[in-house]
Amino acid sequence: MQALKHILYFADGEFGPTRAFRRAVALAREHGAKLTLMDVTVESGISAELVQRFGLADDVQQCEQRLWALTHLAEEWVRGQPPRLRVNIGTPFIEVVQAVQRDGHDLVIKPARERPSSRGLFASTDMHLLRKCPCPVWIDREPEQAEPRQPAQPSDAAADPRCTRVLAAVDATQPDSRPLNRTILETAAAIAGLDGAALDVVHAWQAPFDGSLPGAGPVDHNAQRADVLGLLEREHDAALSELAADYRARLNGGDTHLVCGEPAATVLQQAGALGSDLLVLATLSRPREPGLFIGTTAEDVLQGAQTSVLALKPEGFVSPVLGPFA
Repeated sequence: MQALKHILYFADGEFGPTRAFRRAVALAREHGAKLTLMDVTVESGISAELVQRFGLADDVQQCEQRLWALTHLAEEWVRGQPPRLRVNIGTPFIEVVQAVQRDGHDLVIKPARERPSSRGLFASTDMHLLRKCPCPVWIDREPEQAEPRQPAQPSDAAADPRCTRVLAAVDATQPDSRPLNRTILETAAAIAGLDGAALDVVHAWQAPFDGSLPGAGPVDHNAQRADVLGLLEREHDAALSELAADYRARLNGGDTHLVCGEPAATVLQQAGALGSDLLVLATLSRPREPGLFIGTTAEDVLQGAQTSVLALKPEGFVSPVLGPFA
């Protein structure tokens, strides 16, 4: 993982010491980085008359309440340099992306907001950030067994919520994806090393044909198909081995995994089978036409993910969200 200089923790309405919050504090301490704690009050549109009549909290009052909550969180859990606190009014993902554009954050980390669906873990704001934020985004899921809400000792306040198994998803056979694949592997290996976690590397490949091969008769079809698939598998295996060669010593009990099937579904199945608690991937693996900000495979993976995700952007990625001064 490259050296972090300015981390943004987006509370998204959660003001307890979440796993994501403690991860942000630990990373800031590890890298000597600045830390900003941020939340956003969604603009209510409630008129002053209704606010006064029913004693409702207006947008400014809600901001003050959220700022107090962030202040209390920082005082209880952050040691050393106090973080910067920010509460904005607006659309959450837009405010976060514009904060990144304005202040140069190099990582956004937030707790997952689980949606009421078995289809996937991440809610709307999470998906918007994963698609559109120009810097890496770490959406951290709380563990199944809740961790202590209060530290036993003050020195434990910023304890690092460690991963046990990190899965790096790469596309080993695309020549123009090699720099981004190396970034994925380096980032995943750094996190696994910091946490003492196992590191797995998965490359999913898919046969370029389905059904009969051109020119194959009924007798030799199966043999030809097996030959072609065997050749393709060896090519993908060699590409994965070459890509992961420099990281063999850092797997810490993990392994490389070459799997055949529809890429998104296969990566998700592998994450579940291995018990991975963090999936590291890129949202765009190769150049695409203008206006497409996330690759189809990455979109499908994120839509179906049931684990924490760290999504990286390729060099030159441009967010569709207009900057704060536009």
